[in-house]
Amino acid sequence: MSELEGSAVAVAHELKTPLVLLRQLTLALERSDDISEQSEIIKRLRFTSERSLRLVDSLTKTARLEDALFEFEPVQMNNLCMSVVDELSPLAQAHEQNLKLRLTRQPLVAVGNRDLLNSLLTGMIDNAIQHNPAGARVEVASRLHGGEAVVSVRDFGSTIDLSDFRALKESIGKRALPISARPLSSGLGLFIASQFLTAMDGRLSIERHYSGGMTFSAHVPLSRQLSLLEV
Repeated sequence: MSELEGSAVAVAHELKTPLVLLRQLTLALERSDDISEQSEIIKRLRFTSERSLRLVDSLTKTARLEDALFEFEPVQMNNLCMSVVDELSPLAQAHEQNLKLRLTRQPLVAVGNRDLLNSLLTGMIDNAIQHNPAGARVEVASRLHGGEAVVSVRDFGSTIDLSDFRALKESIGKRALPISARPLSSGLGLFIASQFLTAMDGRLSIERHYSGGMTFSAHVPLSRQLSLLEV
């Protein structure tokens, strides 16, 4: 299978799940006569359609990367984290989860495209929510590491075995690799994240936790304008 064919299969796999869910929810809404149940179904329809739109939007951005249409600017990463967490909190609550912020107090101004970074972090948190069990939390943290601003997202879902983890690390930035321990994922989100970061001279790293779950970290070059606290 060629890289292009593999990407097409990954896109189809990633979109199939929400499309099937949208159909099931629509059928359930048609059958329901209970007002409260209808309200809950409508809320799930909205969250599922929004997630699908976010994926399509990210794919569109990925296709534009080679055209160099994205301008770089200083971005306050802590502000970005707070903004995205605030936006996705209702989604986490709908999945009976909560988002926890652990942000460094140091100025953390990165050089990148704010739109790409927003899509990147949104996708990372969205992915964590989808693979977390009910009642768990998603931890969003920021830190300064050498000449990089690092934003990490940890979930407490399934832990993949060591051989799959090694294969996943080797595939980052090259192809969308299915993650067998996480059947809802084709690995497309990680591929998109790595493409965004590569375009900004950054990188994606992953960590496997024996106690359960994984951490995905975006490393972005620091801005030299560290006195710039807000953008």
